[in-house]
Amino acid sequence: MEFQAIIGLAGFAAMLVMILVGIPIFVTLLSVTFVGMLILEGGDLTMVFQQFKTAPYARAADYSFAVLPLFMLLGVLAGETGVGRNSYDAIARWTNRMPGGLLAATIGGNAVFGAVSGMSLAANMVFAKIALPELTRAGYDRRLSMATIVASGCLDNLIPPSMAIIIFCVLVQNLSLGRALMCGIGPALLLMVLLYGVVLVQYWLHPERVPRAGTVRYTWRERFASLKFLLPVAAFFILVIGGTFWGVFSATVAGAIGSVILIAYGLVRRVPLKRILRSIWEACVMNAGIFPIVIAGTMFSRFISLSRLPFHLTEWFQSLNMPGYVVFVIVLVFYVFCGCIMDIASVIIITIPVVFPLLVDGFGFDPYMLVIVLVFVGEMAGLTPPIGMNVFATASALKVDPGEIFRGVWPFVAVEFATALVIGAVPVLVTWLPDLLG
Repeated sequence: MEFQAIIGLAGFAAMLVMILVGIPIFVTLLSVTFVGMLILEGGDLTMVFQQFKTAPYARAADYSFAVLPLFMLLGVLAGETGVGRNSYDAIARWTNRMPGGLLAATIGGNAVFGAVSGMSLAANMVFAKIALPELTRAGYDRRLSMATIVASGCLDNLIPPSMAIIIFCVLVQNLSLGRALMCGIGPALLLMVLLYGVVLVQYWLHPERVPRAGTVRYTWRERFASLKFLLPVAAFFILVIGGTFWGVFSATVAGAIGSVILIAYGLVRRVPLKRILRSIWEACVMNAGIFPIVIAGTMFSRFISLSRLPFHLTEWFQSLNMPGYVVFVIVLVFYVFCGCIMDIASVIIITIPVVFPLLVDGFGFDPYMLVIVLVFVGEMAGLTPPIGMNVFATASALKVDPGEIFRGVWPFVAVEFATALVIGAVPVLVTWLPDLLG
């Protein structure tokens, strides 16, 4: 391995260690990048300072970056305008006679909520407050209920507009954002079926945890009438995501249109203006937190490219005659480790410079399949200890012990990881819908 690659590998290892000991991620990325570039440039401070002077501004001034705050605003507004409650109530009318019908409504409601949100933490917070009281009242096992709420939140980062997919595509600029967003729908539908499959297994093995059916009967007229609550979501999805996919307007314009639609929807539903303004402020705060990490990640990506680390890692794996799928599984396990201690955005930002070229250029994996699977596994890892941000956020909202949720969520984690392995082996599960739509 060349000297440059050794410096890149050492920098990547140092970055992981610094994050583990608690140093802020953007400070870690910038400091490792500065030292690494200084070594690669032979101690030429002028060259390194020139990189740090021009690259951050050029990246921050990029028009494509405006998509991030706009879609963050979408996620916050979705929670304030009642989309979650309406979707849950509407789907519950269709699933109430099924075994575990309210859990099925929780899964389906998360999927509908994800069509306007794209932020799993927002979904976890919303459905923890909406679904758990209904599930408890109906006699569902509390641990299973909380685990279902947390696990189905992963759907929000698969169904467009997914914030994690948007961040991925902003960093990897040669990908179509519209196509990448549309690629998440097929895996999301598969995951919905499998999550409900876990509920059915619990029903068969432990019927005392899952009531067979709801006591309330809805007429077909009432069920079809409930679909009116889903019409705003359908219109939003077709206009914003469809317009992006077919190139009617850019993703940034789509985010602006979507934000205006949700603000208007909130005003029609008489959401207090104070809550809407608070949502805008929360989106600004969230963007202020993620933006320095994105800029630092861009600089770190330049350092990794200069070191040619992905090229040498590819050579090394190929010299071992290791099949590409085995390398893919190793990467997924690494993502689970990273996702246990970091949020999904941070995982994507720090790993893309190494992992994406390794799997796409080195082993020929479909880039859009990788976007979906890596986002999915990084999000799934948020359900595992010791950090498990999704679990801790839900536990905080419900004021319960996170360990109680961790103990109930393992069947869902196993199914979700198996789903990622299947998608990697059958990438058409990701690409069939955008290919069909042209």
